[in-house]
Amino acid sequence: MRQYKIPAILLLFLILSLPLHAEEHTRWLPFLPEWLEMGLFLIAIILVPVVVIIIFVGMWRKVFSTIWYIISLQPLRRRLLRNKLSNQMEYYRDIPAEGDLQVANHVLNSVSSAWIADYQGLFGALILRLINQGALLMRERATRYGVEPRPVLSIGQWPDQKRLDSLRLSAEEKYLEKQFFLLLKGAAGNDGILQPRELQQYLRTNSENHFLADLKTFTEHQKAAISDQQTAVQLLAMKKYLVDASLIKERGLAEASLWREYLVYAILFGVADKVCENFAEVYPDFFQTNVLASAQLNIVGNNGLKAYVSAAIKGMEDADSK
Repeated sequence: MRQYKIPAILLLFLILSLPLHAEEHTRWLPFLPEWLEMGLFLIAIILVPVVVIIIFVGMWRKVFSTIWYIISLQPLRRRLLRNKLSNQMEYYRDIPAEGDLQVANHVLNSVSSAWIADYQGLFGALILRLINQGALLMRERATRYGVEPRPVLSIGQWPDQKRLDSLRLSAEEKYLEKQFFLLLKGAAGNDGILQPRELQQYLRTNSENHFLADLKTFTEHQKAAISDQQTAVQLLAMKKYLVDASLIKERGLAEASLWREYLVYAILFGVADKVCENFAEVYPDFFQTNVLASAQLNIVGNNGLKAYVSAAIKGMEDADSK
């Protein structure tokens, strides 16, 4: 719908400028009382721009969905549900929903106050998990003219079956990760180096990509997990646990082995910065002795991951607006 923006704006200015070109004594509807004509004119001034924007710019779905979202009291209902679920379990330390980030993201959206489904945390979590598996590599790439090196993603190898079997993930999550990996590989091109702008352009021009289609499609197994209220309880309780530094300290170093997957979910929850800060405070020597954990901390701390997530979101929005 982008091609209609300029005609819509021109038409809007034309309609609004009509009264300026008319003489004061000229009336549009002389057969109506003057007060009624003035009222209709004021209504038209308000409604015509809205109608033009809705029809020509393609915003009608967003407009009506927003109105319905407010009328149906969704923000209040979701807030009450979120508070109810949070009180059912104080903390949760295991990996919920068999590590299925797609299910977790859908459930989090269902209790979120936002009226638009959020995929920002999901994209970031998927990228970090693929980095953990060796399917993606985050490297520093030199730039010209003395500019500091910037982090870029390079495409690695998809894990072998033995490696996949060792992961505590559902079959659906492994499939989604594979589709996401193939998407990134296709966006990177022949050089195997993925730039954020390449990812955005690829998503914009490949709206029929399998990953985008699978992202909103769920198997019966996933639907059962989504409908199970305990899934939402576990996710909210896990988020509560991750942001509580005192709880991490009480549990001791035994859970340090779960750090990599904890950070994946911290990104999904949108609290990665806070979790990194808490974990570094509780275990100041952990990142100095653990190379992989230190690399993860660096990936989350720099703006590289955020740049790719933003590019993915923009590309997905561009594809949906066509």
